[in-house]
Order: sequence, then structure tokens, then C-alpha cells
Amino acid sequence: MADLALSKTLIEEYIKYKFNQSHNSNKIRKLFKYIQSFSIRTTHSDFFSDPATAGQFIDPIVEIIGDCTDNDLVQKSRLKLMLIDRPLTTTSFATVNIDSIRPEELKLKYSGTYPNSSNKDKASEHIKALLSDANWVTITDRYINSSNEWSINKTLISNLLPHNILNLNIVSGSQTNSGGRQVVHELKLSAAQQQELKNICTNWNVTAQQLNTDSIHDRYIETNKVKILLSSGLYHLDINSNKDFTYIIELK
Repeated sequence: MADLALSKTLIEEYIKYKFNQSHNSNKIRKLFKYIQSFSIRTTHSDFFSDPATAGQFIDPIVEIIGDCTDNDLVQKSRLKLMLIDRPLTTTSFATVNIDSIRPEELKLKYSGTYPNSSNKDKASEHIKALLSDANWVTITDRYINSSNEWSINKTLISNLLPHNILNLNIVSGSQTNSGGRQVVHELKLSAAQQQELKNICTNWNVTAQQLNTDSIHDRYIETNKVKILLSSGLYHLDINSNKDFTYIIELK
């Protein structure tokens, strides 16, 4: 499985580079900042639809997929996003426009920031796609089961996680050191709250773990394939929250 998908115009640029034809060196330099395997589809270029020329294309970082939609192509990638060099008319997936960034500013970080409640549905859909093929999911969020957040967090978990066989572990709770002893302020998920998650999907194996340190502020969603750092609680992914939301993706 490739890490990323490439747009039609970028793969055409890459073919020119590959066969020493005139190409946009600036775009190629930016493209190689990512150094990831790319998936492309045969209909992206006449080069691939002709068996005579397609057979000449041997590249260890390129995975050629048969005829499919761009959305299907993205869903087949590990990062569930497409690199582009110009805006696409309509998209239902995450994109990164490498042509709008200066080469010296391009760093290998995959993230999204959404101020206030703007476009958080895009972040939700991207995170949902990242979790879609997980074997297990661990969510670390100290306040996830607090009384004023639990109802919304349950809905978010239901919407984000795949409803199939899955080991789901929730790490939560809050405590501080007072006079040399740990004082617990928030507890891990109760048995009743764990059952509420099991009721959402009977295929989920739900476990709860107490967060035993007060030094962790960031929130995480981790699977067997990715780790997603959340700048604030899962609760603030809800479109009704007016708090900024940033997520950063790290491949394992």
C-alpha cells in the first residue's frame, strides 16, 4: 500500500522527470521533500494506458492502480491524502498543494488546523479515513469521560471509528501531586461507560485505563498504523465547539 496519492498533473510532471524530458524542477524538488511511495491510476496519463510505454515505467516508489476514481485512489493510500499542484474542483478527501509552499518551508509533517468551528467536518472525515483500517485504537484524553463532554465524545467515537472487530482502549483520568501523594481528580471510564461504547458496536472489545501521570497534556489517537496528535480534547472536534483544533499525523 502506497503512502500518498498523486494528482494527474503531478504524475505527468513526474513522468517527464523520470524520462529526462523538460519538466518543472521546482515542483519535482518539492515533491521529493516527501520521499514517500505514491499511488497513481492508469487513467492519469496516456503513458500508462498504452502497454508498450507502461512497461518501461519501473519505479520502486510508485504503485500503479487500475482505473478508479481519485477518491478510491486516496482511500487506498496509508495517509488518505493526495498531493496536488493546483486546486481541484471538487474533493471529498484531504489534499496538500505543494505548489503553494516555498521549498525551504516544506517539512515532512501532515497536519490540519481549523480555527474555531470552521470546516471541522473535513478533519473528522480525514481522521475517520485514517482509522478505517485499524486493528486496534487507543484514545488518550484525560477528560474524555467528564460529565460535560462524555455525551458528545461518545457520538464522535461512534462516527470516527469503524464498526467492525476492533480493540478499543480509552486512557483517561486526571491527577496531581499534592504533598507527595497523588490526588485523583478524574477517574478512568466506568464499567457503565465502557458498556455504552460496547452498545454502539458489539464487535468492539472495549477496555479502560487510568492515566497515571499529570504531565501529559496532548491528546492522542493511536492505531497499529498511525499516531494522531490532537492539540485539544476530542470534544473540540465537534463542530459546535468554538475552540481551535489541530491534528498531526505520524506514520509508524
